Amino acid sequence: MRCSALLFTVLFFHLTAAFNAVEAQTDREVSFTAYADAKEVLLNTYFELTFTLKNAEGKAFTPPDFSNFNILSGPHQGFQTTIVNGRMNQEVTYGYRLQAKRTGTLTIGSASVQADGNTLQTKPIQIRVVRGQSSSADGTPEVFIVARLEQKEAYLGQQLILDYILSSRVEVEALTAVSESSYEGFYSREIHQYDTRGIRELHNGTQYVSRILKRVVLYPQQTGKLVIDPLNIVVGVPVPGQSSRGFFARPELRRLPVASELIELDIKALPQPRPEIFSGITGNFAMRAGINRERITTDDAISLTLTLEGSGDLKRVQAPDLNFPETFERYDPKVVEEEYIDLPSQIKGRKRFEYLLVPKEPGNYEFLPQVTIFNPDSNAYQVLTAAAMPLEVRKGSGEKQSGLVAEATNNQGLYPPKHQVALSQNKVRFYGTPVFWSLLLLPIVLAGGFITYKSVQDAKPEIDPELLKQQKAREQALSRLQTAEQHRQANDARSFYEEVEKALLGYVSDKLQLARADLTKANVQAKLEELGASDEQRNLFSSLIRNCEMALYAGMDNANAMEQTYTEAVGLLSEMEEVLG
Repeated sequence: MRCSALLFTVLFFHLTAAFNAVEAQTDREVSFTAYADAKEVLLNTYFELTFTLKNAEGKAFTPPDFSNFNILSGPHQGFQTTIVNGRMNQEVTYGYRLQAKRTGTLTIGSASVQADGNTLQTKPIQIRVVRGQSSSADGTPEVFIVARLEQKEAYLGQQLILDYILSSRVEVEALTAVSESSYEGFYSREIHQYDTRGIRELHNGTQYVSRILKRVVLYPQQTGKLVIDPLNIVVGVPVPGQSSRGFFARPELRRLPVASELIELDIKALPQPRPEIFSGITGNFAMRAGINRERITTDDAISLTLTLEGSGDLKRVQAPDLNFPETFERYDPKVVEEEYIDLPSQIKGRKRFEYLLVPKEPGNYEFLPQVTIFNPDSNAYQVLTAAAMPLEVRKGSGEKQSGLVAEATNNQGLYPPKHQVALSQNKVRFYGTPVFWSLLLLPIVLAGGFITYKSVQDAKPEIDPELLKQQKAREQALSRLQTAEQHRQANDARSFYEEVEKALLGYVSDKLQLARADLTKANVQAKLEELGASDEQRNLFSSLIRNCEMALYAGMDNANAMEQTYTEAVGLLSEMEEVLG
């Protein structure tokens, strides 16, 4: 009997594991794609072509027709497994190195593979092949940087993607940040997850390798003409003709300053006429809502949650007015969740509000939340509607329990009359004893003490939340710097610079009572100068913030640089605390 139970348990465990594996597999997206690291190439040069199968076991891989190309190497097969946010993804790659046989626009057809009982195919790829020189002509830069922003016009609050693209025809060994735009008039966030692979491109007949150096999401905060200043960097290029100086020796570098062009944008107000019930929200959002109970009484309260999720400036998203029935007592909504989700091509956000409602009258109700937003993708106002939510309200008791009252006319004490009284010979009386008087006076003393305490507390001025944030600013900043020091000791450069940046910006935000969206270079400098910070302190603050931002996308992991940044940040906070108080 025990063996049968054990066998059943083992079989159940394996079946459950198999079911979970199948469910996890079906939950992952299966795809088969083609990628070429070139859009344009010179004749007699090569490029890399990769076919990638995700989250499936493939067989019978069939490459496209390569009659217009020489196969220099391949196919090279590779495997990769990644786990992101608890989700596992698997990749199988087939790689080729190709060389075009002629000039013109050449098409690489579809590859196919058998996966999960289906035949998957890639989309065709076009490669433009031209004649030219592998080295640049006179006057062609070795390295340059382009700030790419698709829109030249945008609406207030619309999400914009700004890419800084570094193109080089020589090997780049080092990169140092010099200055970056303060993004005056924008709320900005950096995207850390994007495709960093290089791609071959032709510029003025010369072949370059281009890659995204930094990707920033911008949300315009004001209308009119806004300017994005150039990004200035210095790249290190090895000096040609150097002889080998050993495995650990670093090559001698030439320093080349490069900068992007200035960008001007026209930020427009939302179009007129606006709907009468407009929430003021701009973006591409979806909405859902729910209530915690479907049946209540007039003695109860319900919680309605409303979630907005999509691309847009969450900082500008306020709790929409849902126009609840007048038969409900409404409390001010509160934000219970605000989260940003980094995607390779954009940032999505989720913001959840909670509305607390208390019914005044019984009846059957139905909530149908509707929110009107402006969608810049369709250039139109859009009404978001959630599913209807029925609610049944029954009449409650409405009675408040009163104190205990004796109903017997012949009993005026605290206890009900006893029908059987046991007589005792004990002559000791409780009435009039010290214990009696102590118990009698104790409630009076406690009530007096409570009244006195309440009066003292009421006489105290209310603590301003902003003042409280000011008082705790140094404590919060030092806590973040301690976390940064732990990351430095673990040689985690990205986490280190993120914590230092948060410590400095959080300190200034709390001390100067500036919202994060208002933490522009000009505002901070003006506030610090107004409060008596020296030029050296203001410049050091800007320098540290700039170094952190540059290090996050330049990949700087130098231990000495991190130690210097940490020391300067701690010293600056101590000095500013003396100035700002």
